[in-house]
Amino acid sequence: MDDPNPLVGTWTLVAIRAIAPDGSINPEAYGPSPVGRLTYTADGHMTVLFAQGDRLPLSHTPASPFQLEAVPRPERAQAFSSFSAYAGTYTLAGNTVTHHVAIASIPNRTGTDLVRILSLEGDRLTLKTPPSANSTHVELVWQRLS
Repeated sequence: MDDPNPLVGTWTLVAIRAIAPDGSINPEAYGPSPVGRLTYTADGHMTVLFAQGDRLPLSHTPASPFQLEAVPRPERAQAFSSFSAYAGTYTLAGNTVTHHVAIASIPNRTGTDLVRILSLEGDRLTLKTPPSANSTHVELVWQRLS
């Protein structure tokens, strides 16, 4: 019998940290209280979305996403830059999970593979972008909801 997939379920975001090449850590890389959800299904699908927790409401409330033209451009830019989401499938191999992106709020990610180094301690999941000698990598900490 295969081991059950430890990622299956829904997770809530606890923290986002940025780790610079010199090892210094910014514990509030996405603001002081980021929010998010991550879901992995048993049949290999995944969805992730996260946002800065201190996002300001828009000055105009559109009835749908197709009516955003009434919102001033700077507010739309702020809303976009403080939110990220993507979905697709995933593969798990050892201590890495690869997200195969089918749709994303950042269009350039669509069709790409995002590799994450994972560690799981009880109901706490940490996903890290692979470290690079020349750039900051990011660590997202998640708590299991279900």
